[in-house]
Amino acid sequence: MQPKPFELRNLAQEPADNLGGIEALWYARAADLLDFPAEGELAINQLALRPGAYWYQLVSTRGTVRYKQTPKSLGRHGTSHTQKLVGTLARHTAELAAGLEALEQQELVALYRDHNGQVQLLGTPEQPLSFADSYDSGQDPTQRNNYDWSLEGETPRRARPYLGTWLVSELGLDGGLVLGTGTEGMVEVRTAGGVLLARVPLGKSIVLKSGFKLTYEIV
Repeated sequence: MQPKPFELRNLAQEPADNLGGIEALWYARAADLLDFPAEGELAINQLALRPGAYWYQLVSTRGTVRYKQTPKSLGRHGTSHTQKLVGTLARHTAELAAGLEALEQQELVALYRDHNGQVQLLGTPEQPLSFADSYDSGQDPTQRNNYDWSLEGETPRRARPYLGTWLVSELGLDGGLVLGTGTEGMVEVRTAGGVLLARVPLGKSIVLKSGFKLTYEIV
């Protein structure tokens, strides 16, 4: 028998491997989410975006992305959850600076996939995340310059496990991709037209090469 939302249930340790860290991260405008399920089960089966809207990937320096969820007591009004993602983008470039500027004052939601293949949704249309970054040039040529960034907000519920697909914009990529969490520990990679390109184990990275010699790297 499946428990109902918010119903007490037995808790057990997951027997599989437990790998820390964030493997990949995407963001979208919070206002672009349609029919957001604020109530019901914690896990979300599928999210729809407004026509013409996309998810955008944020590829950071390997090993720098971290997520923390901290409960905050509201007294008799219950509990809220502080959501915070942080990471580092290496090297200043004109294109990167323009992309960061476009994120200023935006109200966002984010999807992240951890190294265990689990995908979580952070933020809601009513409680979006905000983006901030700071730049450090370093003091001498032996040090690397980089942007430290954060995506942060507060939500009434904890992070929502996400089981569906999401369409990634082609801006900054060689082409748009539909990514998703599959069944039996597999991920389905599809084109924007829905054509299945590959099914790979959760948490793995693959390189796709088209007949036109365009290379797509999914990280």
